[in-house]
Amino acid sequence: MKHELRILIVDDSAEDAALIVRQIQREFSVSYERVETPEEMQAALENGGWQIVISDYVMPKFSGLAALKLLHDQGMDLPFIMVSGQMGEDAAVEAMRAGAHDYLLKDRLSRLTPAIKRELNDFVVRRERRMAEEALSATEARFHSLVEQSLVGIFMLQDDIFIYVNPKFGDIFDYEPQQLIESRSLLELVAPEDQIKVMTRFLRPLMEGCDSLHFFFRGKRRDGSLIDLEVNGTRTWVNGSAAIIGTLLDITERKRAEAELSKLWRAVEQSPVSVVITDLFGRIEYVNPKFIEVSGYSENELIGKNPSILKSGLTDPKVYEELWSTITSGREWHGELHNRKKNGELFWESGHISAIKNSEGQVTHFVGVKEDVTERKLAIEHLRQVQKMEAIGQLAGGIAHDFNNLLTVINGYSTLLVRSMDQGSQAHKEAEQILRAGERAADLTRQLLSFSRRQVLEPRVLDINKQVKAVQKMLQRLIGEHIGLVTSLSEDAGFVRIDPGQLEQIVMNLIVNARDASEIGGVITVATTNFELDREFSHLHPGSLPGSYVRLSVADQGQGMSEEVKQRLFEPFFTTKEMGRGTGLGLATVYGIVKQSGGYIEVVSEPGQGACINVYLPRASEPLPAPTAHPAEEDIDSSYSILVVEDEPGVLNLVVHTLRMRGFTVFAATDPEQGIALFEEHSQEIDMLLTDVVMPFMSGPALAEQLIARKRELKVLFMSGHTDDRANLEKILEKGMQFLPKPFAGDALIRKVRDTLKGGGGADGVRDFRR
Repeated sequence: MKHELRILIVDDSAEDAALIVRQIQREFSVSYERVETPEEMQAALENGGWQIVISDYVMPKFSGLAALKLLHDQGMDLPFIMVSGQMGEDAAVEAMRAGAHDYLLKDRLSRLTPAIKRELNDFVVRRERRMAEEALSATEARFHSLVEQSLVGIFMLQDDIFIYVNPKFGDIFDYEPQQLIESRSLLELVAPEDQIKVMTRFLRPLMEGCDSLHFFFRGKRRDGSLIDLEVNGTRTWVNGSAAIIGTLLDITERKRAEAELSKLWRAVEQSPVSVVITDLFGRIEYVNPKFIEVSGYSENELIGKNPSILKSGLTDPKVYEELWSTITSGREWHGELHNRKKNGELFWESGHISAIKNSEGQVTHFVGVKEDVTERKLAIEHLRQVQKMEAIGQLAGGIAHDFNNLLTVINGYSTLLVRSMDQGSQAHKEAEQILRAGERAADLTRQLLSFSRRQVLEPRVLDINKQVKAVQKMLQRLIGEHIGLVTSLSEDAGFVRIDPGQLEQIVMNLIVNARDASEIGGVITVATTNFELDREFSHLHPGSLPGSYVRLSVADQGQGMSEEVKQRLFEPFFTTKEMGRGTGLGLATVYGIVKQSGGYIEVVSEPGQGACINVYLPRASEPLPAPTAHPAEEDIDSSYSILVVEDEPGVLNLVVHTLRMRGFTVFAATDPEQGIALFEEHSQEIDMLLTDVVMPFMSGPALAEQLIARKRELKVLFMSGHTDDRANLEKILEKGMQFLPKPFAGDALIRKVRDTLKGGGGADGVRDFRR
């Protein structure tokens, strides 16, 4: 569809005008009027609506230049194209200088349409530019009026001299603007004692690159009186040179009023406790910064609201009834409230709320002074929990020690019985049941030791992602087909230093707990990431320490937990499952492992919202060790003689019997003194000492030190089910000594004996251990 175009043609030839129109109609829908005198053109212009003027250069009664002048005299900016039958170069130049936008010959009208298009586009650009300039001019006029009439002093400085001040600025100092502009500097209006401060902390920083500054100083009026001033300054550029533009307020009266309340205000504002003032209806009128900090709400979010905005629903409604009746009667209320911050975090406040009365004794407001006692209550609760867990742990550790000796005998002889019987016999099956029960009891004992943090560990630097991936398939089978398992393992997750078996136990127990909480299905997510625990986190989570950690998270979409359940979650034998679905030691074991590894465990859960358990393990600074090849099973060289010292007769008999069955020569002693006597008698024959760590009258390491002093090449293997001296037992492992934890099976005993005889467990390690 062609665009409409209204043309005013100035030409004395109707034929030429028609020729022009025919040329243009190829691309436009044209309406036009032809004029050939000034009067006709004047009338046509007054009618308006023209988009372009096309004029002949020479006419009997008129000319193109005259038509152009007439157009300009009317103040119109329309595209003007000069067309002529004969137009020399000089005439064309003259027309362009006069303001024509283009010119062309009548015998070259093919150029007309492109010229029209170009000029119409240029006209639009010129019109938009003109409108923008007019708008800018209007804005500048309004801005100038605003600045001139402003109630704030406004100034501009260049080379330290005023290049502009508004009337208000002059009024502040009792000068006319003309008395300041280009004749005075700002420093001349500053009190002498503040001049250096204004120069070094306001003017110079702005001139040297500071973008903006807010500053207070004392000014000097023309009569010499001093005034308090507040100034805002910004660095800018004027005529290519740096300048300062600023605003100035006379705050003398305000400062005088503020001084009257200064001490009280500072005391409240800087108070380490929260302060809130409400009206008689409980609407907040004032809160101090501490209140804002503790609650997490901004001042705007609190003003006009009721302090009940902090209610958590965990405080008995009767407490609030008593509070309100107490303060409305003019008395003071004391108590604790369990509140909720804006971010949902719960906290405890100890508060004192009282009435504010006027001079006539009427209550006008209420004031509350409250202290956040969350950390104190958490610390008390944590101490109580630690003490309870420690007491249970000591009991569990003691039980585990006795069980270890019994289970060593039970499982050892059960293994021997199973191997000595025909596999198809009834007696073989019955012996197997005894062995399985003993192994389950050993697992339970290990869990007790993990919970009580008395298990002897063999920590290594591990890639936590590889450990999770290694058990992923097993985990999927463990949770069942109705529950999805998703892993989100951060590629840059750091290394951790932990016993590999215990890390696997953490993952397995957390997954089992998440599975049992996901009876209706859903997804269990296992995630790893690096995490920095800061001081704020450790303050709110007693038992955690600031530092760099790797966080292992296991989240489910199950039923979630109440606060009561979360408080008891890591207690041994506590479970929410029905009878027969767990011992209640799973999460207690995880707790013990994490604590023993120097980490922290956090539970995030709400009823009906699922649960996420975050385990924070310290990030290891050591590099990941190179993988070592595991040697293939070898035949045991039983040509060695071994001295066994064990104060528990059942364990001693089992060890001696197992070693002799494999061909070793064994000397047995039930106490260290008997062991020393046997060694003195057979020192040339004895190649290795296998000793319990904790025995009456003398420890295993002390015995080993004495015997090694007499025979330096003696090999040593320690065994123990006692965990009270766990730190020293782990030191044995760190120094390369061989250690066999109870309970153990016969195969484990033989492997440890072989490893010890092949190299581990020499004199250096025992000496280091004894240090």
